[in-house]
Amino acid sequence: MMTIKLPGATLLSILLTFVFALSSVLPEIASASPMPTAAKVSKASRKVSRKKRSRRSKCSPAARAAGKRQAIDLIRTQSPELCRLTGIKMASGDSIINTTEILNSDGELSDATAGAELPYEEGEIIAELEQEDDVTPDLEAFRTLWLSMIDEKDGGAATQGILPKQKLADVVMEWLGTRYHFGGMARTGIDCSAFTQMLFASSMNVTLPRTSVAQATLGKSVGRRSELQFGDLVFFRTRSRRGISHVGMYLGDNLFAHSSSRYGVTISSLESTYYSKRLVAARRIGEEDIARLAGSAQTSNVN
Repeated sequence: MMTIKLPGATLLSILLTFVFALSSVLPEIASASPMPTAAKVSKASRKVSRKKRSRRSKCSPAARAAGKRQAIDLIRTQSPELCRLTGIKMASGDSIINTTEILNSDGELSDATAGAELPYEEGEIIAELEQEDDVTPDLEAFRTLWLSMIDEKDGGAATQGILPKQKLADVVMEWLGTRYHFGGMARTGIDCSAFTQMLFASSMNVTLPRTSVAQATLGKSVGRRSELQFGDLVFFRTRSRRGISHVGMYLGDNLFAHSSSRYGVTISSLESTYYSKRLVAARRIGEEDIARLAGSAQTSNVN
């Protein structure tokens, strides 16, 4: 009996073997392919996270505690009036507080690039995110020191024009040490214009504009530093670009309260090298402004 060889049989067996091998390899390739994609997504998310964090000032707990100490030292050595309003005892003549060092070193953190793409230019130039500070200040000890300096508040003017002077001073002291946060408007973090906005809202129930540039359009101009009064808004150019970018509230004796990118809410002096060079304007909020702003706030609430 003759055996017939079919050439196609060998070809068919080869094809079947190839298909079987391919079907075994494909699931392994499919299961391995998502990994690079996930890694890329994770890497991209880390970049976005770092970029987002770099827009904020770290303003560490140690820095905020230093800002509190600076505020109290300046009050104790520079302003008998603020001592009366805040209940802090005036420093004795033999005080070892080095106010010269404060005036020379105080200022905002600077970075020419951070924050450049934010929706509005507000506040100081934000420093790039630094490594986490591992120094934890003894805040309870600081609180004890603060309470030891409190004395009975005596009489005296509680207002400056129409501004409730005592109430504004109380709010400033209450917020000392609050963290600086660009765009922040809360106890967890607040920027410079939100701080001045909060001061007026808390003491007079009026709403100032949100940005320092807009706040600089209110009231009337104060032409000379010697003419400044408690409650006047003082404006600074703290960015490399021209224009107003920082605001605080004047307290008297060349001192002003503000939310600083370096220390958080603190008190600084207009005599410091940094702020003296960068002070560009001052505005006084008058009775008509208060009435108009109060009316706008009520209308906004109704709507």
